Amino acid sequence: MKNANRVSLVTCSTYSEQEVSNAIDKTFSYFGGIESIVKKGEKVLLKPNFLKASSPRKCVITHPIVIETVARKVLEAGAVPIIGDSPAFGSIKKIASYIGLDKVARDLGIDIIELDKPRKVSFECGGKKFTLTVSGKALDVDTIINLPKLKAHVQLLYTAGIKNMYGCVSGKRKVWRHFMAKNDLEWYADMLIANYQLVKPSFTILDSIQAMEEKGPTGGLPKDVSLIVGGRDGISLDRIVAELLFVNPQDVPVLRAAERLKTGVQDLSHIELVGEDLSSVRVDDFILPELKPIGFDILRVTKSIIKHQWLKLVGEKGQTGMPH
Repeated sequence: MKNANRVSLVTCSTYSEQEVSNAIDKTFSYFGGIESIVKKGEKVLLKPNFLKASSPRKCVITHPIVIETVARKVLEAGAVPIIGDSPAFGSIKKIASYIGLDKVARDLGIDIIELDKPRKVSFECGGKKFTLTVSGKALDVDTIINLPKLKAHVQLLYTAGIKNMYGCVSGKRKVWRHFMAKNDLEWYADMLIANYQLVKPSFTILDSIQAMEEKGPTGGLPKDVSLIVGGRDGISLDRIVAELLFVNPQDVPVLRAAERLKTGVQDLSHIELVGEDLSSVRVDDFILPELKPIGFDILRVTKSIIKHQWLKLVGEKGQTGMPH
């Protein structure tokens, strides 16, 4: 595919609608425009990071302005955007309501869907056999645009394009896989790469206008990075994020896994960088966490299931919508 290993770096310092719109237009322009990514009449899943209901200011989730902007671009291209995720805690509709995205979706005529209807798929990735269960809804769309949030992560160092597609795993199967990992980080990271390849998006737009540093994915602090990062290959994109944050790629579990499974492109000589010069936008003071074991014990799994079901039922306390 043309420009398959291209990654774009576009500056964007605020979440103002106009600045985000301009940055995303510029991002798409480096890849032949949005028309090269989605076709007229296609169903396009927009896959944000909706881990839980949280104010966008806390950087736990993809900012709603980014989601809305991409949705509008997809509509302008004559395609049909659908916003979907399977949150770790609560329901996607309650999260959308919490951040005010539900009203935007209604005004635009866009469905917001839970990525449920699990479907088991057996396949090979890098010569290794996998059987994974993911949302049939994610498998049945024509195109996926991945909309992750750049965050530090206490088990994976940082997360960007690859890990966000784990949200296509329905319900609490995600936390159960942490339990099944038995603290085998290699097994877990290989699974994440296979999962990414199974529900591989056509394009990734990384919201790193404000990222989360320190103790992500939920307990960290906002960090201005002032970038929209784009690309067709999430592995190449995650590799460039390592450069952006001054991280050795061998310290990133999912990048090591992609190398083991011989999938994606990480050789910098084969990744075409466009947009801003990398040296001018690197972040030398981004605080990354000390890593914790990947496994969850049965008590944590049980607590997670109970919290998830409770939040699906009642939502976050005081849930009345949040300003962008």
